[in-house]
Amino acid sequence: MKIFNKLEEWLAGSLFMLMFAILIVQIFSRQILGSPLTWSEELARLIFVYVGMLGVSLGIRNRQHIYIDFLYDKFPPKMKKIVSTFLQIAILGCLLFFLYFGYDLFLKKEEIQIVSLGISLKWMYLSLPLITILMLIRFYQAYIDSYNEGKVSFKPVVMLAIIIILVIITIFKPDLLKIFRLSNYISVGDSVIYYALTGWLIIMFLGMPVGWSLLIATILYFALTRWKVAYFAADKLVYSLDSFSLLSVPFFILTGILMNGSGITERIFNFAKAMLGHYTGGMGHVNVAASLIFSGMSGSAIADAGGLGQLEIKAMKDEGYEDDICGGLTAASCIIGPLVPPSISMIIYGVIANESIARLFLGGFIPGFLTTVALMTMNYFICKKRGYKRAKKATSSERWKAFKESFWALLTPLLIIGGIFSGLFTPTEAAVIAALYSTFLGAFIYKELTLKSLFQHCIEAVAISGVTCLMIMTVTFFGDIIAREQIAMRIAEIFIKFANSQITVLIMINLLLLFLGMFIDALALQFLVLPMLIPVAQQVGIDLVFFGVMSTLNMMIGILTPPMGMALFVVAQVGKMSVSTVTKGVIPFLLPIFITLVIITIFPELVTFLPNLIMG
Repeated sequence: MKIFNKLEEWLAGSLFMLMFAILIVQIFSRQILGSPLTWSEELARLIFVYVGMLGVSLGIRNRQHIYIDFLYDKFPPKMKKIVSTFLQIAILGCLLFFLYFGYDLFLKKEEIQIVSLGISLKWMYLSLPLITILMLIRFYQAYIDSYNEGKVSFKPVVMLAIIIILVIITIFKPDLLKIFRLSNYISVGDSVIYYALTGWLIIMFLGMPVGWSLLIATILYFALTRWKVAYFAADKLVYSLDSFSLLSVPFFILTGILMNGSGITERIFNFAKAMLGHYTGGMGHVNVAASLIFSGMSGSAIADAGGLGQLEIKAMKDEGYEDDICGGLTAASCIIGPLVPPSISMIIYGVIANESIARLFLGGFIPGFLTTVALMTMNYFICKKRGYKRAKKATSSERWKAFKESFWALLTPLLIIGGIFSGLFTPTEAAVIAALYSTFLGAFIYKELTLKSLFQHCIEAVAISGVTCLMIMTVTFFGDIIAREQIAMRIAEIFIKFANSQITVLIMINLLLLFLGMFIDALALQFLVLPMLIPVAQQVGIDLVFFGVMSTLNMMIGILTPPMGMALFVVAQVGKMSVSTVTKGVIPFLLPIFITLVIITIFPELVTFLPNLIMG
């Protein structure tokens, strides 16, 4: 039973390492031997589809998927139990539809071959029904935990009976599911989109994980219109993960995890401290500088907050800094990561907007630099006003020692950025090289990484990636509604009606994203809103590289603002302080970040200058 409980961890870790090995062989064959492999990319993408879905399963078991709970938290205990039980049943419904659509796709999909592998495309579609069975088992295990915590009403044995009965019906009597064709009973005409969107908003703000809420809204839409169309749209649930660009996401996540787990993060911080610690507000400057360096490796704001956060907060406290500025600056500095390359947010945007990821990486340089300077400036004035003492200045020998110890780690961002912009690597290949280089540093240079810990780090990367994969799957499915109802065009018409210039449209979009960012996680907001806003930007002639960088900086402000500021929660957890303390500390730093957003909105050339100069 213990082996079974770890099944998806073993599968996910093994497949991830296999995918890692295949991509390393591909890069070696292309770069060193000058003979690209014809099969490696297709096989890596096929494996990633399975890895991504195993990550979704891990997310279900660990209850990691993104949800909005600020309304749920205000309910009285009895109401919470009722709502939680309802949401669990709704998630079970989502899994059953995964099984239903996956089984149908596998049976009815045409015998198209993956040419380079010489196998049927059905092997890719098999992933959905196969891993959904595992998801159902993990759902039941998570339900038992919820019941033991007093969060749900039905006894586990009752839920188990419901699951078994519904799975049997779904597989052997799928025609019985015709009862869900609501169009047989009611007709809502052209207002169907409003029913679907209203249903989506209600369940999402009740606390349903965002990915599942999108699936329910889409199913509701098709149930109220033409159910048969859902079978064709369901293809996107699997096909959405079949992307070579998306392969970079788990490898950049793995790089960040390896940096934290191999002592590399600490060495980066010590180098920044040796160089900047003696200035006014020195430890705050060290905080920002270390975040800038580390962001060039992990590409993730939350990885920065969780990885460097503990070190940064402890070092600042040891020098006499108060809790609020320790937590506030640590949270604020973590937003640099998604702006400078490699940025996971930029990669996701590039996939959504079908825009060059290399151009997006270049576009983030100047805004990232401006944000760094702005945060350091505000830190200087706060620390000067509070009268914090300067740290002791490091001697030349101490600086040299810190540089030597961090030298190999400091090469990582140069390796990634140089490889991409020299044309040697694609962003995905750069992510693989970064992960390989981090593995080499941890195992052979710093000698803190073992094969066992590497395997565990791979599993962790899969679990974190699973949150993104569920969002990609369901938002692509949801995108069918956006396309059919021309929602993007409707939004564009509203914007253009009240705006007479590009700058007015940009101001309206910024205000919308700032407002939504207070309530919706940045990753969720990126998937939910950008597919509708990108066509608006195109229609009024806004450069999509600039729009991607601007919207990324805007959404990073969202992770710093309550009630859904994810960075506030992460920093509070690693710093062992209250969320209110971190929130109080971050407020002064929102001003320079907001000023940076205003500057790049007014002068988009600051974003487009480098991409146009280097890539034309």
